[in-house]
Amino acid sequence: MDRLGKRDAAGDDPGFPLVEEPPIGLPPGAWSRFHARVLDPATAVRVDGQPEVRPTAYVSDTLLVRTRADQGVGRDLLASVAAEAGLQLEEDPDSEGERNLLDSIDLRDEHRALLDEAWVERVRLVPAERLERATAPVDAWEILQSYRMASARLETGYVGLEHLVSATAGIGGTPYTIPHGATGNPYTIPHGTSGNPYPIPHSGNGVASYAFPGTGGRQPVTWLGPPPQPKHEAKPGGPRRPVVAVLDTGVCTHEWFDADHVVTEPEVLGVPLGIPPSVPDSELTGSRDTLVGGIEPDVGHGTFITGLIRQRCPDATVLAVRVFHGDGVVAEGDLLATLRRLCLRQLVALSPNTPYQVVDVVSLSLGYYHEQPEDPAFDPLLMAPLSLLGRLGVTVVVSAGNDATSRPMYPAAFASYPGGPPRAAHGEVPILAVGALNPDRTIAMFSNDGPWVRYLRPGAALVSTYPSTINTSMNPIASQRHHGAWRASIDPDDFSSGFATWSGTSFSAPVLAGDIAAALLEQFDAGADGASVEDAVERATKVIADLASGAPENAVGP
Repeated sequence: MDRLGKRDAAGDDPGFPLVEEPPIGLPPGAWSRFHARVLDPATAVRVDGQPEVRPTAYVSDTLLVRTRADQGVGRDLLASVAAEAGLQLEEDPDSEGERNLLDSIDLRDEHRALLDEAWVERVRLVPAERLERATAPVDAWEILQSYRMASARLETGYVGLEHLVSATAGIGGTPYTIPHGATGNPYTIPHGTSGNPYPIPHSGNGVASYAFPGTGGRQPVTWLGPPPQPKHEAKPGGPRRPVVAVLDTGVCTHEWFDADHVVTEPEVLGVPLGIPPSVPDSELTGSRDTLVGGIEPDVGHGTFITGLIRQRCPDATVLAVRVFHGDGVVAEGDLLATLRRLCLRQLVALSPNTPYQVVDVVSLSLGYYHEQPEDPAFDPLLMAPLSLLGRLGVTVVVSAGNDATSRPMYPAAFASYPGGPPRAAHGEVPILAVGALNPDRTIAMFSNDGPWVRYLRPGAALVSTYPSTINTSMNPIASQRHHGAWRASIDPDDFSSGFATWSGTSFSAPVLAGDIAAALLEQFDAGADGASVEDAVERATKVIADLASGAPENAVGP
């Protein structure tokens, strides 16, 4: 690749080989919160003829089922298989409420069918009767494999593991952190690291350097420029403005985030799209660790992302949907529920006399590594709602991941590419995967790579908004009073300035999302602001085509 990210005809310089198998890790509290387990290929139960199994992190006692798509056939068979293992299926208490909500809405038959196809529910595996003796823990993978043998339908995708999707440590994710020995995306300083100067690890591939202040790591900075200046005043009946949904940690109060440009509690028909506002989080304090008090790996992640979108398209309206807490981990079933509600909101927004704005772009800075990406019949449950958004005219932009690997990370690897499996149907906006550039326009060493990563955007040492309330347990290296005033070195976790630098493909994705929103704004201003799905797909397709034929840094692939 050349310095602008184009693949040259002679092929890539081999240089440092990419990581073949990135480590799978989670922040400590996530293991118990999600009953998490890592699938070990050396000990995993295999079905005859099954492709190679690779490591992934998953919830050990739940499975995901597409009950409405197959009229419950898959769920009934799963219940029978679980009973043979002495287990029963326990309903997710949230599923019934969502089913009732959907059934109560007046939707066109074709729209209801689209939602049914993408409808996924979580079931928990629990003992069928009181246990009188010690038994091995429930392993959802073993039950899934038994289901596959019983159904002889390895390729259906009606039942699957509930993966743990991360914005940080080891399961793909974005931005880069190195807090607990795990890789991830973004990079932050591990707890307990100190010194003067900070010791930057000299690893063989240079990836770890992005964790440290001065080389792209998260640190407070001062912003002296003006806030983003919109072209148009936000007012009823004014020009159409693009809407970008960000599924992340939500946002904090910030001078850049007025109600005209950032919606902090988006909902559909009274139901929050993500985590309800009443659920507390560490976004204001930065830490839930009462002993050490170190900043959590992804605190401020959504605030930083929202600021990047505002910089690239000041006119855009951002829907800040909170899907995970400061540790940056979300169970796949919860992410799917949010995506399902977003699809429902889009359908309602496309109806006459609706109070909702149509969503134009979705920015996702998260991911996981699937256990069987080489299976040609593999139909992940996560693909269905993302495809539905594309069919509804929404451009989904996904970060490529920061593990310096070419192992497919999803949902980024759902992106279409020449010679790859067909992903987007006719009349569907394709998913776009984005890698990261350094300030000098070289490709960031941490950025994942593969033929599905066809776009590059700045992703290292970016400057953006950050919660000004964050000031955790670290302190300046030196401080003293002189003539009644404090003199000090920089406090590395005092973000009272409201701005920070950070690195990760987490941030390349919203930069591209903001660029797409800006291009859509130009079309709206030119009168191409039709409200139908066909109009939205046509606009998005044109914007993507213009990006692919524009500046060299836009496209990576051929």
